[in-house]
Amino acid sequence: MASAASQDHERASEVPDKEPPPELLQDPRWQLAERIADSEPFQKSTRLPRLLLYLAHHTITGDRHKLTEQMIGQAVFDKGLHYNPAADSSVRVYVRQLRLKLHEYYHSYGLHEELIVSVPKGGYALEFTPAASLHPADTPAVESGTSNQAASSFNLRNLFGGLAALFFMLALICSIGWYRAVASRSSTIPWPLSSVVHKGSPTTLVIADAGFALRMLGNDEVSLDNYIDHSYLQPLLPKHMSPGEASLLHYFDSTRITSEADAHAAAVLSSLAAPNSDNLIIRSSRDINANDLTHGDFIFVGSKTSNPWVELLDERMNFQLVENGPHGSRYLVNRHPAPGEQSVYATGSMGTLASGDDYAVIALLPAKTGSGSMLLLEGVRMEGTNAAIALLQSEAGRSKLQSRLAALNGGRTPQYFEALLHAQSVAGATISVDVIAARAFQ
Repeated sequence: MASAASQDHERASEVPDKEPPPELLQDPRWQLAERIADSEPFQKSTRLPRLLLYLAHHTITGDRHKLTEQMIGQAVFDKGLHYNPAADSSVRVYVRQLRLKLHEYYHSYGLHEELIVSVPKGGYALEFTPAASLHPADTPAVESGTSNQAASSFNLRNLFGGLAALFFMLALICSIGWYRAVASRSSTIPWPLSSVVHKGSPTTLVIADAGFALRMLGNDEVSLDNYIDHSYLQPLLPKHMSPGEASLLHYFDSTRITSEADAHAAAVLSSLAAPNSDNLIIRSSRDINANDLTHGDFIFVGSKTSNPWVELLDERMNFQLVENGPHGSRYLVNRHPAPGEQSVYATGSMGTLASGDDYAVIALLPAKTGSGSMLLLEGVRMEGTNAAIALLQSEAGRSKLQSRLAALNGGRTPQYFEALLHAQSVAGATISVDVIAARAFQ
């Protein structure tokens, strides 16, 4: 008699491209999945069509227990019975590729589809949405010249923002390759990066989600929970959008784009981690889920206003970033000021690429679950994040930070800490950065 474990393995190893049951063949959702799997964007891959059909099959039939990373790995990618998703991220990598290919399909071959299929974050069940809810064909015409002008301005702002962010993403890819080639001569990883990058262990570098800027369509803060389930966006979308506006918003929301500061940070950190850079996994905050945070070490770049996962570290921090709504002021609060310290650190200007003062936080904290550590690089503005990166990139800056922390910890570098930085920049470029306050954690 086969054991329960072997039976589960046999069930997980079902080939997803077997003939589906008759009732499934008549389902419009399955027919859509088959069309997409047979389309040219998907025929360039042997894995993605099988992955899509497997997810569609078990989503439509309600077999949600088969939509786990473990089961998908065994059924679609022929992983063994002892497949460990924590050590092998191939399922997550292919699901990210699936999201990109679905986006490509709907902006080429699938322009006239009546249903839009997507893979929401935090799970592997597909979501089928009527296309009219995202691409309304009968949107009422704009009634006034002023409204037309506003709509045109809306389109241009988003278009240029999306193109600029996409350019920075391309720059990220090129820069990382260049940095790795140049920095490969280094044989050691400098502190504090050495606390989160280890040989033989994965380290996830979580960069900002530029698409989260769509929260600025509203006036309220967006919690991490609402970001994860993506429930924040739909109520913010304008009720009357042209097809072009709907398409552009859908593109901006679904495409993985990031900021110049995060692209630069990824390149620098990759270069500093050169001896073990193969263990450094760069992911958008959009592609992280709570289960991911239970394995390995993490580096978070940016504040919770662009990288919502930083909210998980907030409650343990003394230096906390506060934003008064998407359109309000932003500043750092010192929850327990030491003698000579301020309770609030604010900048005079909130625009990027501006000259003046800025503040940032570098923090190294233990993971809430698991045995890893988390490094945070967070600026009030983009310039502040750049300043934190500049300090870590400089041997003199790292020495300055280490000396300040050792003075708080009996002459020894503490295992965990947080430090407040003051930076000065000219036209967005950091010209000086100093450690003005610090805390050492036991």
